[in-house]
Amino acid sequence: MAVITNQLARLGNVVANDWLVFGLSIFEAAIAFGLGRVSGMWWLAAVIVAAIELRALWFDARAKSDKRVGVIWEQLPGLIMGLSVILIIALVPRAITQVVVGLLYAVWLVWRRRVPAEFSKSLVQLLIIQGTMFEAIFLMAATPTWPVPVWLTLAMVWAGSYVGVYATLKRRDDRSAGVMAATWGVIATEVAWVLMLWLITYTMRGGYVLVPQPALILTALSYVFGSVLASSRQGNLSRARLAEYMLIALVLVVIVVIGTSWRGNV
Repeated sequence: MAVITNQLARLGNVVANDWLVFGLSIFEAAIAFGLGRVSGMWWLAAVIVAAIELRALWFDARAKSDKRVGVIWEQLPGLIMGLSVILIIALVPRAITQVVVGLLYAVWLVWRRRVPAEFSKSLVQLLIIQGTMFEAIFLMAATPTWPVPVWLTLAMVWAGSYVGVYATLKRRDDRSAGVMAATWGVIATEVAWVLMLWLITYTMRGGYVLVPQPALILTALSYVFGSVLASSRQGNLSRARLAEYMLIALVLVVIVVIGTSWRGNV
């Protein structure tokens, strides 16, 4: 009888946790969508989402000890993702696009909180976060009503690139986490600086999809960088994989050459 009671209690806790995860994720996504799309209210959405993502600093017992910095590093990827989604919703002009971004963010939040162990070390999740971050940064840089200085754009690229890679590799117990993160941060910043000279945004489906060229290029480079690192760590960096990466690099060059207007002074 005691065994059955314990099993029922454990099942009840699981169900309660599932509902809590679902409810908190929907609330966070609703805040990002509801306030992000209201003109001038994106900053309030950013504050609320930041408070939710960093809630462990106030409610988690670990945050009351010397592990406070570790707790912050654990939450930074989610914070970057949340702030990026808010900016994208605030910057895209189409309501349907805003709804789709909000729904995808809700799915991502539920996925992250249902499998936190897999999420914390996943290179796929890192790629998703990096791509979303680059989209937000360069949409902001390409919007005339958001006069963001170039130096600030490059600083955000470096900081976001470094933090995302370092946090993930640190959880994977990679001894070269700091070096790899700094290397990728420098590469991403240099590429961003060059592409900012011809900042182009690809517009598809009548403005329903906006993709800044630097965001597309840097996301693809993130995939290549992460794949090379993962393959080298696993010892299976073969000629076929190298050929795949070279093909991706060639496609990127073609995109830049064809998609860039080379007229005028730089």
